[in-house]
Amino acid sequence: MIKDTLAKLKIALFPKRCLFCGEVICFDDEYCEECLSLDLIEPPLCLKCGHSKSECTCFRDRRETEYSAVVAPYSYRGSVSRGILNMKMNEMPKLANEQGKAVAQAVKRHYADLQFDFVTYIPMYKRDEKDRGFNQSELLAKIVSEECSLPLRTSIVKKHRTKKQKRQNAHERRINMYNAFEIAEGESVEGAKILLIDDVKTTGSTLSSAARTLKAAGASKVYCAVVAIV
Repeated sequence: MIKDTLAKLKIALFPKRCLFCGEVICFDDEYCEECLSLDLIEPPLCLKCGHSKSECTCFRDRRETEYSAVVAPYSYRGSVSRGILNMKMNEMPKLANEQGKAVAQAVKRHYADLQFDFVTYIPMYKRDEKDRGFNQSELLAKIVSEECSLPLRTSIVKKHRTKKQKRQNAHERRINMYNAFEIAEGESVEGAKILLIDDVKTTGSTLSSAARTLKAAGASKVYCAVVAIV
């Protein structure tokens, strides 16, 4: 009786959570039912937006990107969106492990013919990262670097605080992120082919701004990978 009561108390106080999205699950499970049946973004891809070509809407925006391509395992919806939000907004950095592995699989799948020099990531403004306690993009990049056997480097830093991107339209996002980054002190990217990691790609403004900074410093190509694409 006491043992059963303690077990129930443990479950109530420390519920088991899905390794990918962080939602509460049965104690014997590892993933929730939705995460077990997620649909991958299937090739052929539009390399500009990262969607399958059948779902591409790039004809609405003819603006060129600064990065060469972007890929992701999933679209931003359902348990995927909840998992990303749980990781960074609800203090669940451990979710980066499974999400990062999914990104690494997308890299291996879609960038199989490419040889990258190193992995880097979208930085946060220092004060914002201190307040949160971690940078989710850096956590994801660490997993990708391990899974893909690539060096991890902090190549860029964020120069100033920007407005929350989710509150901006496409035009405002581009203005918001313009000239937001600079090369990290002592870092050289001359001639490098770089894999740039972030959690979500919406309009691509953040990735383009970071890629522009890297290319202006001499990087030859910048390819991107994220957990999900809106």
